[in-house]
Amino acid sequence: MLFKRELRRNVKSFIVSCLICSLMVVYVISIAPSFGEDIQQIIDLKFPKPLQKAFGISELDFSNPVGFFGLMFSYIYLFFSIYTAGVFSSIVSKEFTEKTAEYLFSLPANRIQIMISKLLIAIVYALLTVIILYGLTIFSFTLFIDDSYNQTPLFLMALSWLIGGITFGSIAFLLSSFFSKQRTISAVSVGMVMVMYMFQVIISMNKELENLKYISPFDWFKGSDIANSGTISSTYILIAMTISFCCMIVGIIRFNKKDVLV
Repeated sequence: MLFKRELRRNVKSFIVSCLICSLMVVYVISIAPSFGEDIQQIIDLKFPKPLQKAFGISELDFSNPVGFFGLMFSYIYLFFSIYTAGVFSSIVSKEFTEKTAEYLFSLPANRIQIMISKLLIAIVYALLTVIILYGLTIFSFTLFIDDSYNQTPLFLMALSWLIGGITFGSIAFLLSSFFSKQRTISAVSVGMVMVMYMFQVIISMNKELENLKYISPFDWFKGSDIANSGTISSTYILIAMTISFCCMIVGIIRFNKKDVLV
């Protein structure tokens, strides 16, 4: 019953996020054959080299369709992270702000079990979104790209969206336990993602700050690195999983102690 209830409550945001990200995926793949290497000249005219590096496009090979797709990687990563942060931050907190927590916690299950179930639903939505995007990416490449390409970087890009998105979602879940108003929770969650993104841009433009790259999840996974190497860092995966686990545990503990207002 709880699973079906949460699926219905979050289906609209799921559909919207899938549609927006899907349009981005199809669009950039469809124009790849038309632009190819010419896009480099356009980018050089529009963006100085430091800014290209900040957005993770300075090392992309635009003659390669996978490299061209890497151009859109960070934007999909950003939007997907905003979506997951919104879902995770509201999945439990809205029960308190909408004053439905009393009913929810009266179900034949303890608070911790209910919160774990709700977090699993948020993870399922994130996983479904990435599966759809990856499937659409492969379909679009088959439809629009005639040249041969390596699917491994495409899979790793999708995996990076999932790992990074869940990390942002877990942080947002923890932050939501400190606030009581839904508007504040939503603003803080989106703001956290945007600050991390801008932090990554600043770090990329300043070599003196390179040691701080572990702070922002946007610095852990970059389209150019994945497209060129065909790998993602196991260190960053471990960091992301550790942060996600810790934030979820602490968030559950805080919500478990939170008073239900009626």
